[in-house]
Amino acid sequence: MVIKFWGTRGSIPVPGKDTIKYGGNTSCIQVITDNGENIILDCGTGIRSLGNYLVRTNHSFEKNLKIFISHTHWDHIQGLPFFLPFFQKYKIDIYINSKESMNLDEVLNAQMHEYFFPVNPDVFSANINFHKLDTSKKMTIDSVDIEMMDVNHSAGTISFKLSNERGSIIYMTDNEILYNAKDEEPTFNRIQELNGKLIDFCKGTDYLIHDSMYLYEDFKNRIGWGHSNNKSLSLFSILADVKNLIPFHYEPDYNDDILDKMVDQTKEYLQKENSKIYVMPSYESLEIVI
Repeated sequence: MVIKFWGTRGSIPVPGKDTIKYGGNTSCIQVITDNGENIILDCGTGIRSLGNYLVRTNHSFEKNLKIFISHTHWDHIQGLPFFLPFFQKYKIDIYINSKESMNLDEVLNAQMHEYFFPVNPDVFSANINFHKLDTSKKMTIDSVDIEMMDVNHSAGTISFKLSNERGSIIYMTDNEILYNAKDEEPTFNRIQELNGKLIDFCKGTDYLIHDSMYLYEDFKNRIGWGHSNNKSLSLFSILADVKNLIPFHYEPDYNDDILDKMVDQTKEYLQKENSKIYVMPSYESLEIVI
């Protein structure tokens, strides 16, 4: 597997001179299987550049593009109408865990309503098919197993674990690691008590891509927003015994200097606990080969 990062921000894109190092696009990750199949995780604004790349490099029309959406908040779907393969003769499968009251294709149709967008999905040439995810079942795409788990965010938000015989990655964006944040610092015992199922889901993974939206000192004003701070994430990662931690889904108000601080702090939290976990901050164009 090859993992490529096309968008690493949360909430809203923030292009500009202060976000060059880590990037300003919202969430989008590409996973390429050994046989060249593409699994795309989330459709933030980063998917625009990914789509342009796929068309420019003549990605085969015979290989279906597989898009998995963790949830339908704006920053995870706002790039969809700008995904260039929609305008070409591709076969595209979109997997989503939508609300029961919403038809799957409404995720795209609602974005392209005439109040919000100048054209409707009729302009697309691709063969687009929507599939409802069943988080209780495992999927396999080209020898890559995909497992799912509900996380601590808005209803319907899920995490994905992708694995093959060589290794595993977990994409767990928009997850709030729970502890009694109003009254105490995060501790191993409290995090294990309140996040046990998610810790088990992440156990021993090679690469944990996880929401690290806030510095610990900024978190108290954002408790319950569905996102994590870098201190609780460090303890969570130790409990899950992951090999590599990839902070992700950064606060849009954090410039590159603040994110440098976040990375340094995270390393210090881990070192304080004598952890050997390697911190690999996400940034646009980061590529990992498993």
